[in-house]
Amino acid sequence: MFRASLLFMSVVVPSSAALSQQDSTAVSLDTVIVTVTRATGRSVLRSPFAVTIAHPDSSRPGQRHTAVDETLAMIPGLTSVSRNNPAQDPRLSIRGFGARSAFGVRGVRVLRDGMPLTLPDGQTPLDYLSLESVGRIEVMRGAASALYGNASGGVIDIRSAAPSAGPLSIEARQWIGPHRSFRSAVVASGSRQSAYYLADFARTRSDGERAHSGHRATTGFLRSGLSAGGISYAITALALHNPLAQNPGALTLAEMQANSAMADAVSVRRNARKAVKQVQAGISATREIAGGDITLSGFRGARSLDNPLTFGIVEIGRHTHGAAGILHRSSQILGATHRIVAGAEIQSQND
Repeated sequence: MFRASLLFMSVVVPSSAALSQQDSTAVSLDTVIVTVTRATGRSVLRSPFAVTIAHPDSSRPGQRHTAVDETLAMIPGLTSVSRNNPAQDPRLSIRGFGARSAFGVRGVRVLRDGMPLTLPDGQTPLDYLSLESVGRIEVMRGAASALYGNASGGVIDIRSAAPSAGPLSIEARQWIGPHRSFRSAVVASGSRQSAYYLADFARTRSDGERAHSGHRATTGFLRSGLSAGGISYAITALALHNPLAQNPGALTLAEMQANSAMADAVSVRRNARKAVKQVQAGISATREIAGGDITLSGFRGARSLDNPLTFGIVEIGRHTHGAAGILHRSSQILGATHRIVAGAEIQSQND
């Protein structure tokens, strides 16, 4: 722990008109003590970063897990706006980063169990993010998030819940709501000796509160791991089949006051909607070395999008892949313990 005393001097340079009305005086400010902390070995609550940790299942039980804005609500510095439109993702911004995005999420890096969901061009689609098995979410704000690389004006690191201590644990959930809304989800997990797994499967169906706002989606998630030969292996996979997400469009004030459940006439006539198929899988291997560990990881994904809009049709076939390596090492140098972190990452995107 270091202390530094800073002496501030105030110099007043008034104009000639002001000099004729008042005397120039010097003000001596109180001494300011600045305490510099070192985060090594400290808890995240005492680290000098703007970090928030949320546990969705414990803090907000009963949430539907249909959109990430429910999970990220009430986090300082993070703005999460849901458009209540099945054809459009929620908008996320952290301290202004991503606020100007016309669609999706830009400027904010999103990870799932260390695997990047953010594309090399800075965009993050959130529709294929399964939330049924999320155990904790870490949100980092401020300049320190730049350590995560591209599109990291802020970082949202989503971590899976711990698997069951037994060989098999199954949870089934069912939501029923108005407008023929149904959501069914199954979560299974287990562990045995040096192996574990965690998986979820969910189906969502709704006709929507407004006309032309139907939604059909199936999501899946799998994470499994194994320790063998001094190396810890982990596999993570996400999948989405979203054959229908109708876009009701926007209404004028007069239209909303007349009938808030109606859809925009042009959106209905041109059948504005979205259909998505996506899968992404990653693998990582971690080996402990003297004083630390080294991790190698890679991922690959594919996405197809059919998105008719009022002014045209957007159709994309996307392939992404990437790899990363990171080294953690603690060393004694000049009688002090230093923690050294070094890494490299490469990603590729082809649309």
